[in-house]
Amino acid sequence: MFQGMLPASGAGMFNQAAAAGLFNVGAGQAGDALNEASTAVFDDNTMKANLPAAVYKNFKQCLVTGEPTSEEDMKAIADAMFKWARSKGAVAFAHWFTPMRGGSGAMGGACGAFKMDTLIDLDWSSSEATKPFKAVLPPERLFFGETDGSSFPNGGLRATHTAAAFTTWDRSSPCFVYEKVLRVPCSFVTHLGACIDDKTPLLRSNDAVNREGLRLLKAVSIGTDAKQIHSFLGWEQEFFVIRADLYRARPDLVNCGRTLIGALPARNQDMDLNYFAPIPEAVNALLFNIQAACLKVGCAMAVRHNEVAPAQHEMSPIYCQATFSSDNNLLFMEIANNEAAKLGLAV
Repeated sequence: MFQGMLPASGAGMFNQAAAAGLFNVGAGQAGDALNEASTAVFDDNTMKANLPAAVYKNFKQCLVTGEPTSEEDMKAIADAMFKWARSKGAVAFAHWFTPMRGGSGAMGGACGAFKMDTLIDLDWSSSEATKPFKAVLPPERLFFGETDGSSFPNGGLRATHTAAAFTTWDRSSPCFVYEKVLRVPCSFVTHLGACIDDKTPLLRSNDAVNREGLRLLKAVSIGTDAKQIHSFLGWEQEFFVIRADLYRARPDLVNCGRTLIGALPARNQDMDLNYFAPIPEAVNALLFNIQAACLKVGCAMAVRHNEVAPAQHEMSPIYCQATFSSDNNLLFMEIANNEAAKLGLAV
């Protein structure tokens, strides 16, 4: 589990020499990750190549001013994104958001939420009572969505008549295709605009920094022609990798994502034999596959290495714009768990 899963003595502690036996799993690596980099993200370059010049210009201007995208431009963007997503194998789309879950660190505590909708809609031009459907991405459903928010931030906390929640595409973070689903990064708010997610406070904080930062620049006569201030964020993930069967045998790890039982190693973490040492082969295959998947969706995953404790590893990307960076961090944890499961491992 991320940020704190430490195998206790007798249930996963091992040294580098014993790694081959402990990780006796069928590991296979992905192909050339750099050839696939950014091929599954609808980033600025992809948008510019697929949109009419005027629509692209308007969209970029709206990112600066905060103005809503016009209905005409919404349709052009949805049509272009639909064609692009289908070329990447997408059969569904989902508004991907980060509800307040109060997670413990166990799987699900820091995962994004989404409901997958097939890329279809009824053919409203048909005069038939039972209308046929067609493959399409309706523009209004790309930019906005409504879902059940009754169980966020805590199950049963909100009254039924206030159960509705709404999603809106965070246009500062690009859409991407992962596992045949076009994911649309979103904010998640109640019908009165109260945030019940972890993304909206970041967006509102960015707005405040942008607003007051521009005032400051004008007050000190520096960069007075600036139109927007961006916040950047860099992150790293430190995690432990053990065999999935050993993980499932530990109820504390499964339920809490933390070691609650077992004795500490004799020297605790006062050691350095593993730090920057060669990574065990099966684990290296896992980290390579995670890196390839991250690069494909536009996350500039640049570093992977052994950490200090046995079975501890680290990966980190190049820093980028804060909202996109936070989305990458969230997606990394999902990718890591998915790729580990394929190799009979647990992260």
